[in-house]
Amino acid sequence: MLGIIGLILAVACVIFMIWKNWHMAIVSLIGALIVIIFNGMNPVTAITENFMSGMSGFAGNWFLLFMLGSIFGKVMGDSGASVGIANHLLKIVGEKSVVLVVMLVGLVLSYGGIGTFIIAFSLYPIAVALFQKADIPKKLIVATIMVCPVTVCMAMLPGSPSTQNLLPTTYFNTTAYAGPVIGIICSVIMFCAAYLYLNWQIRRAKAKGEHFAPSEGEVIMDLAAADKGETPAIWKCYIPIIVLIVFMFVFQKATPMPANFAVACAMTLAIICGLILYKDKLKLQKTINEGTVGGLGALFATSSIMGFGSVVSASPAYTVVTDALLKLNVGPLGTALIAINVIAAITGSSAGGLNIFLSSMGEYLASTGLNLSMLHRVVCIASSGFDAMPHASGMVVCNQIAKTSQKDTYIHVFITCAIMPFCCAILACILGTIGIV
Repeated sequence: MLGIIGLILAVACVIFMIWKNWHMAIVSLIGALIVIIFNGMNPVTAITENFMSGMSGFAGNWFLLFMLGSIFGKVMGDSGASVGIANHLLKIVGEKSVVLVVMLVGLVLSYGGIGTFIIAFSLYPIAVALFQKADIPKKLIVATIMVCPVTVCMAMLPGSPSTQNLLPTTYFNTTAYAGPVIGIICSVIMFCAAYLYLNWQIRRAKAKGEHFAPSEGEVIMDLAAADKGETPAIWKCYIPIIVLIVFMFVFQKATPMPANFAVACAMTLAIICGLILYKDKLKLQKTINEGTVGGLGALFATSSIMGFGSVVSASPAYTVVTDALLKLNVGPLGTALIAINVIAAITGSSAGGLNIFLSSMGEYLASTGLNLSMLHRVVCIASSGFDAMPHASGMVVCNQIAKTSQKDTYIHVFITCAIMPFCCAILACILGTIGIV
């Protein structure tokens, strides 16, 4: 029991310190120490073998993508290409549709196979220019950028290339397109609910006299620059993003290279393309150096929280909690819904919650006689709920990139990226129970 109390206290402490804007390395280490002390773990072993290995493992796996993603975002931002794209999109849909534009771009990029971290780096320069033009408070930018990649595309839309959508295939012998009707219904409801909520919050903010304010030290090119000819030609603005999407697909489908390395190669080509197209608008060394510093800063913060997650996963209390969750007597779908969300909330990882649940309960679920296609979609959607905690890696990264505080942004993230998808998971269970697949 003492270990479980320590687990709860550690998560609460991590959330509180993030709220108070403490650096993620300090937050993660203090959280890990609380878990270690309350669970009677060997501190030397826990820090060196769990915390450090979890941290270094994540940093090693994601080093290239974080660095390249940040450089790509910097190239698009410094050159004015992101402003050119934002201005072009705004003319097509109108100023009142800023949220819709950002959500749709995030949806397309995510469904195209681009990971959440890269989307955050790539989409932020476009989103911030749109938010500035429409005078939307920056507290809403993280939720607007993240909502589609971490809900609709990650777990709901059939055919998504996300890890969460592919994991169940190995347990249920299904495909990424499993549960199409459930997936499409939940996707439409999720997208519309998030869109309406964010626009409601914009109206509330404007009624209170709130305005867009750049973060400290942030310089944002005004959209008017595009009309004055200060940005690249519009076709040049889109070329690096097209190169990224096309070559990422080609490298993953036509070569044996690992997915992360394939994305890194595509990202490198996109950066080179941008440097060539925008050479007259960039200070090459400054752009690359600043992009690298920003990317590695975000990587270090995210890796730290992954170290905390590794200590949590190695603790005796965590094993007790997961075992108890997996033995809940509330039916297969109820067990999946509750267990996946609790595990994901503790670790701040949807893939972690889903993987742990399926590795223990996947065979049991497959043997219940329930429709396997339905089970695939239900467990997948369930993983997109309470993984969106303040210590979730995606939230940490996006706030780092936007230079925003979780204290300002998280309430909107919690509603759009946790509460709404959890409600969709409940709906998915209901639809599956009445035979809709």
